[in-house]
Amino acid sequence: THAPQVLQQLNPPASEADIQAVEQATGLKLPESLKLFLSLHNGETGEAWLALLGDGHQLLSCKAMIEQYQWGQQIAQDLVSPPFDTLAFWKDRVEKGVIAVRGPVKPLLNHPQWLPITCMNGNVFRFLDFDPAPGGLPGQVIEVDPESCAYQVLASDFKSFLKHYLLALNTHYYAVDESGYISLIEEIDMEWGIPKWLKI
Repeated sequence: THAPQVLQQLNPPASEADIQAVEQATGLKLPESLKLFLSLHNGETGEAWLALLGDGHQLLSCKAMIEQYQWGQQIAQDLVSPPFDTLAFWKDRVEKGVIAVRGPVKPLLNHPQWLPITCMNGNVFRFLDFDPAPGGLPGQVIEVDPESCAYQVLASDFKSFLKHYLLALNTHYYAVDESGYISLIEEIDMEWGIPKWLKI
């Protein structure tokens, strides 16, 4: 109703073969809620500011999921060394303010059990996280901003993620301008600090 331009760049439905290709390429089993979502619209293409999920977070198509997954794994393999993958290292980085972590998500550059589902500005990604930190839930939705070194859990699963977004829209946390750009205007209260799983 308020941003019809957004609907124009939603892709046609993904086929069953498209969805199976994602699972085969990544080795990850997609939750039924995401499969259903993709069977309605296979991501979106077009102008980034018209992203359905607001603030330029464009939904990835099945093909884009595969491409981003493979690219991310290659980057992680080239750049990550063992010290970056320990509780002691993560705790030290958070305490010193080098990285920011909110919730049970491992602050890695990338992970073979992270499935990319959205992209903003080419470097901020949301993933389904199938290997969460202690206290997390497999399939939780996380956001990773490598440039800001910020990692956060957004929802316990994909269906909840969509429900939370709908609630935020209906309670006026977002606004829509004349171009159809959906923007967050009121920050949802979520604390950062040192997460419980790193205080052990």
